Amino acid sequence: MTKINRYLNFLMPYILLLILIYCFASLGFWQLDRAKEKDTLNEAYVSETSYLKIRDDLAIDEYQQIQSNGEYITEKQIIIDNIIRNGQLGQMIISPFEISSELPLLLVNRGWIKKNINSNEKPDININVMINSVKGRSGNLPKMAIRDSEAFSESIAWPMLGTYPKINEIEILLERKILPYILLLDLEEENGFQRNWEPRISSTSTNYGYAIQWFLMCFGVTVILIIKLKKLLINNK
Repeated sequence: MTKINRYLNFLMPYILLLILIYCFASLGFWQLDRAKEKDTLNEAYVSETSYLKIRDDLAIDEYQQIQSNGEYITEKQIIIDNIIRNGQLGQMIISPFEISSELPLLLVNRGWIKKNINSNEKPDININVMINSVKGRSGNLPKMAIRDSEAFSESIAWPMLGTYPKINEIEILLERKILPYILLLDLEEENGFQRNWEPRISSTSTNYGYAIQWFLMCFGVTVILIIKLKKLLINNK
């Protein structure tokens, strides 16, 4: 065995311990960051700020209160299929809202309705009164980790039935640019369905618990490293 190989074999346990310390500490800080993100999201949801008027160049935070004047494009609505709420199968109703011809469309989530599994007919999602303004909170389209089919079928029949579509896919469907967020319609707004926009996130206590575990493991490996280094110093005296 060469001198370099002996030196590497000697250093390897210390290198591995340092790598473990780095990994455990990184995972602990990551859990703290996740907890902070959840706290920020919850704070944004419960905050009562004034409604911001939507502009194309306006940066919007999630769950920020927003409003706009305009009108629904009632003939081109989207039904997002297979959305489960409280153990029941349902659908989300997404309606495009035109602020002006110069601005991208705003997608409005009008809420959830229970799906009639015994009928192939599409639900009645008509907008029954003339609407010239909408208010709500900014949010995102419903999404899932893995989608096993195309968002929309090839046949176009409005309202369109979709499977967890993304904004860029709806842009292609509507042949219009769309704002990068959607509006979650306020409870008091007309022409909405069942609405509960409270963030569906787990408790931050879970993240803090995991963080403590990772930091304890980091501390334990650090103690082992210190003991090994002390032994090395004693043996070399």
